[in-house]
Amino acid sequence: MHQLHRTAALCCLAMFLIFAVPSFALTIKGRVLMPDKTPVEGATVWLNQSRRVLQQTTGKDGAFSFGDVKIQVTEVVARKAGLCLAGRSGLPVSDMEFDLVLGPAASVNIRVTDREFNPVPGAHIRTMIVSDQFGVAVEDLAEHGFSPLRANDKGEISIDCVPTGGFVKLVVGHHKYADSNVAYLPVRDKRQDIQLYDGVPVRGRVTAQGKPLAKARVSIFEAGVGGQRELASSVTDPEGFYSVRIEPGGYMATVRHPEYAAPVPVNVDASKAEGAVADLEMPVTRTLTGKVLLPGDKPCPGSHVSFSVNGVVYEECLSDGSGAFTLRVGSPKGALLLGAPPGYRTADLPQVPVDMGETLKAELPPMRLKELPVIKGRITVPEGQGPVGKVLIESSDAEPPLRFLSDEKGAFEIRLGYQPEKNMVTFKAEHALRLLRKEFKINLDQTGEVELRLEPFEPDLGKRPPIAGRNDLSKLLGKPAPKFQCSDWYNSTALDLDKLRGKVVVLTMWGGFDDSPFATDRMNQLRALYDLYDGVADDVAIVAVHDAGSDANEVAEYVRRFGLRFPVGRDADPFVTFENYGVSFIPQTVVIDKRGEVQFDQVEGRLLELVKSLRMK
Repeated sequence: MHQLHRTAALCCLAMFLIFAVPSFALTIKGRVLMPDKTPVEGATVWLNQSRRVLQQTTGKDGAFSFGDVKIQVTEVVARKAGLCLAGRSGLPVSDMEFDLVLGPAASVNIRVTDREFNPVPGAHIRTMIVSDQFGVAVEDLAEHGFSPLRANDKGEISIDCVPTGGFVKLVVGHHKYADSNVAYLPVRDKRQDIQLYDGVPVRGRVTAQGKPLAKARVSIFEAGVGGQRELASSVTDPEGFYSVRIEPGGYMATVRHPEYAAPVPVNVDASKAEGAVADLEMPVTRTLTGKVLLPGDKPCPGSHVSFSVNGVVYEECLSDGSGAFTLRVGSPKGALLLGAPPGYRTADLPQVPVDMGETLKAELPPMRLKELPVIKGRITVPEGQGPVGKVLIESSDAEPPLRFLSDEKGAFEIRLGYQPEKNMVTFKAEHALRLLRKEFKINLDQTGEVELRLEPFEPDLGKRPPIAGRNDLSKLLGKPAPKFQCSDWYNSTALDLDKLRGKVVVLTMWGGFDDSPFATDRMNQLRALYDLYDGVADDVAIVAVHDAGSDANEVAEYVRRFGLRFPVGRDADPFVTFENYGVSFIPQTVVIDKRGEVQFDQVEGRLLELVKSLRMK
């Protein structure tokens, strides 16, 4: 779920935890070019891996080449004055060669203020992501010749290296304020304002065997259902001291250093104005080694391996080109978790209990992978119900949820792209047109086809009470739906409620910049619903209205990226449709009946049955 005004934290590639990766050198090379393929001489190219920065300047051929590249999250960024940035971010698992294309540059102009709207001189861009394509760790690169993006006396920053028609995501910092995460800033003629909040200080000292530890990275984070989310970080000085500012609240702190195991995270009570002190001592380091192997005992490079205690991740790394991994851990007991690459699963349990006892080094047996199975099945309906027709199959306990469609005869295949946390996955098969469904479980080790007979069920049509922290649209229920008005349309000519009268309308207000699991799954669900009804029923309309803060080209890119084929409109400025419905948090879905009245605003877990029930009225 995402607040419309984009205050959710930005997950930036440049803020990944430091990986303890075994030595396995790769090479990344390529050329810096203009759009017409002309080489660019004198461009600066940076390669950044966990704040280890390498730098080169291109010659007449525009070429660059970096050796000693490790298998870990990597940013490659190219820049030349007067042109836009180009780059690539990702996880190299073998030697790579690619071109970076520079082009015309545009500017994103911002003004940084405090909560009283006074300018904040000296505010600076810590990290940014350019057009959702690559990350730029500005703070890291500034030490190696990248122009620092810092506010002048008026609080103004001009980011003059953005591709034309592009946008940026930012983390803005200042030593007196908490970091501000900005999820979307497009290229615009007008200046855009960003506010910083005072925050409270969190400071302390990091030691190892009682001695100060320099260049250790302290991380302040939240731990929740969705995992750990880093909110602020700092690198210790030569005396081991660090200091950060963060919004008031309760957090946890840990520290990482490539030569030491991470300590047990400590609680940080930063609820008071004076802040908090969190000293951290590095524990006795224990070393776990092992290998990840594909079928046929082939090495599996780039596999994510982590060590956790009571559900909190202490250390993580990636396997090298030989499949080997090394973890430095601070606890003799815990659990080793292997994240299998797409298309594979662990041959045994993905989570391996570890108890090292008194030993400081341990080598684990090889962790072998095998291909994920393809589960085939066939669906039937009760006698007298006619042909089977399309059926939607959804997982109930896999994250992210999985969705598949049967064919008209009820045949289906479940192809898992990733390994679920459990060997047993629960699914629900539901008919597109009738109140028929069946819950069933799949064991990843089972063989043979799955046979399912759908059964009648009573739909959940109850009016659910408002949920705290969400939109309260209860006043709209049972009344004519407010109008929606859009300035641009995609996949459709202009639509309005009058044109949709006689159809059940699933209307969703959303923003493509929201990449939270909740938002991503909602769009995946709508895409599956559209595919389910496509060519089957003409009295169901799936419609999305994107917020007005994105320009037309950006919305078109979101539509393409999400693979949406149903009508999408860009809300008329300033947020006409959103305000008509009273939507402040997105995504928000409402279901409108054939008479044009809003019937449901809370659809989680029952959207398909709501649509079918309204079709039958």
